Amino acid sequence: MSFPNQAALMISKSESIIQQLKNNYPNLSQLLMHNREGTVGFLKANGGLFGFSLCHDFHVPHTGSDNIKAWSDYRDAIEKYLEEVCGRVIAKDPIKNVERSFKEELREARKVLSNEIHRQHYIKFPLWPSSGEQTTMVELDTGSAYNKGAYTLVWSCVGWIKVTDKRPQSDKYIAEFSGKPDLKLLVLDNDRLRELEDVVRREGIEAGKRRVGRSDYLALTWDQLL
Repeated sequence: MSFPNQAALMISKSESIIQQLKNNYPNLSQLLMHNREGTVGFLKANGGLFGFSLCHDFHVPHTGSDNIKAWSDYRDAIEKYLEEVCGRVIAKDPIKNVERSFKEELREARKVLSNEIHRQHYIKFPLWPSSGEQTTMVELDTGSAYNKGAYTLVWSCVGWIKVTDKRPQSDKYIAEFSGKPDLKLLVLDNDRLRELEDVVRREGIEAGKRRVGRSDYLALTWDQLL
């Protein structure tokens, strides 16, 4: 599935984002209903939308000597790892030709994701093994949409991870997860969306339809985070 198609699907699944677009950007919303893939491409090409796809093997181990504290600290280790990943979410503005970082804006997303990984791990293994190790696969299917400052963020994380608990000795506890789930992120720049809304309003909706009908928009891809 292409970037414009995937991104449009992510947006369409969020009722709050759809309503926000209708309320704040009625002309862009009309274009989205007319040609969703072309409109997504138009927004990306003009800096109104950024799209990221993460291609990365996750691996987060944590070791402790106290069973309760080790489990609590494991959740913090997951979030710290995700914070480092989020630090690589940097986009180049196609209009101003400057780089933008979204590390701070992603704070809420990484808290939700780290909590979900921690929760799913606990569901599978609520108790430490008496000795040795226990491991299994866990399915992730989570995401959300929210506003932060001038941006609206839509993200999803879908796929399988392996969760493992190890107890090589009575006072040593190791919790870890690994895997390569599919992580997607869209960032809508509301300041730029207002500018593009004004352009379409001035030119008229028919001119806007011609704008989003450009075939090269359909060839746009996700920005890959390695």
